[in-house]
Amino acid sequence: MSLIKWSEKMSVGNAALDRDHQTLLNILNQFHGVMRGRVEREALSGLFEELAHYTEYHFEMEERLMRMCAYAELEDHKALHDGLKRRVAVFKDRHAADPENFPLLEMFDFLSDWMMRHILREDMKISKALQAAKRKKK
Repeated sequence: MSLIKWSEKMSVGNAALDRDHQTLLNILNQFHGVMRGRVEREALSGLFEELAHYTEYHFEMEERLMRMCAYAELEDHKALHDGLKRRVAVFKDRHAADPENFPLLEMFDFLSDWMMRHILREDMKISKALQAAKRKKK
């Protein structure tokens, strides 16, 4: 059972971005599965790899879309992405250094809070810019 479920209120109106967000929530829910004992703790290394690679892919695509629609807050938004990538790398390194004492709850709380706030606040701004650019093309 997933802790964080996708809902239409999270939709940014772009099918590709919405699919990516759903994938990121799925990865996050797998971390929750480790916390709850439904997924083996040994899976954490692979989950960190998956999260790092998928955020890189998703952020590149999102930033490309922002450039295409001349999104005014691109640099600020990119800075948020870069901050998350650095934080994920720190968590990944902490886990690699001491997997038995890794603060899984701290990491999960941070990631779930960041992801929900980011989608519902920051990415919704992109949604408006993408829709405005689409109207201009018509």
